[in-house]
Amino acid sequence: MLDTTRLAYYFPTLSFSFEHDIRTRLQRLHLRARSTFISLQDMSHYPCTSNDIPPILIEPFILRGYRSLNQPWSYYWKSLFHKHNETINVWSHLIGILYIGHLLYYYNQRLKFYENSHSWPFAVSLCTAIIMFMCSVFAHLLHSKSETVHKTCFAIDYIGVSLHGFGSGFLHIYYSAPQWYYDKIEYQYVFILLLLGMLACLSNCFAQYYFCPPYPPLKRICQFLPCGILWIYSVIPLIIGLFPLNFPLDSCSMCHLGQIILFIIGGILFAFDLPQRFCPGALDFIGQGHHLFHLCVYLITLCQMHGVYWDYEKNQKIIDQRSKPHLIFCAGSMICLMLWNIIIVCYFRRYLREKHHVHKK
Repeated sequence: MLDTTRLAYYFPTLSFSFEHDIRTRLQRLHLRARSTFISLQDMSHYPCTSNDIPPILIEPFILRGYRSLNQPWSYYWKSLFHKHNETINVWSHLIGILYIGHLLYYYNQRLKFYENSHSWPFAVSLCTAIIMFMCSVFAHLLHSKSETVHKTCFAIDYIGVSLHGFGSGFLHIYYSAPQWYYDKIEYQYVFILLLLGMLACLSNCFAQYYFCPPYPPLKRICQFLPCGILWIYSVIPLIIGLFPLNFPLDSCSMCHLGQIILFIIGGILFAFDLPQRFCPGALDFIGQGHHLFHLCVYLITLCQMHGVYWDYEKNQKIIDQRSKPHLIFCAGSMICLMLWNIIIVCYFRRYLREKHHVHKK
């Protein structure tokens, strides 16, 4: 218990009780959170259920809150400010864009991106994170217009996932990898990252366009396996730097370990449709696995950027002695991956149009 008498002795001008003030503030915070939650649950929502839309648009164990198909584009843009089963998905990553924009400014003040070429991999990774969040917002907000738009939107989302996986690996190898590992695999590592990024986008687009509801387990294998391989490869520098674990962990090691644990938790929730699998319909608007996965992605990005920045501060003398990375190599590799992914998406879009045309005949 806090000894307010002793505090009053040393600070006699304090005219309020700390205990009372903290208790009051917590009660107000609880009431506001409860009011917000109740308001969200009671807010008018889109009336479509899983019985009213095509199977391709149905999320497993999500029964309500779907938006109508074939509405004007303004209908979907305005849904940003209404309650449906994608509201949390959209806003969680919109907030992510704002947060990464803040980090871009914050780290530019410390690393001087324009002047310090050793900070360019950091800037590239921040840019890929922003693109990933933007692609996700675009996909979750607009995909309900039609089956074709749904496939296109999530193909664009896969571009963002691929880019962020590449940007994460690029960040880890340059700032967090032990020097011996960096010397051994620097350029090969980035080249393999590019290939794995393209494979992740290609495999997800293939699964999205090739398989039809009811989806076989092979669809999820095609989607998650390449992304899992890309993630594992991107965190190898962190794992090498972490183990053997020496407790107590320093701040950057805690961030790296937290990033890995959060990704595993988020991936399990997303892949196995948890927790809505155990209570279908109860978590349609808030609390479903995809919402929690987005929260994990947000926290992963936070841990990643802060942990790597502390690695850079700790190893700055070693990093500054390396050959300076070329801007063309840093930005060019990101742009190269983006262009190849756009070509992949366009190819599958063309395949979908031709398939649709054949069915019409």
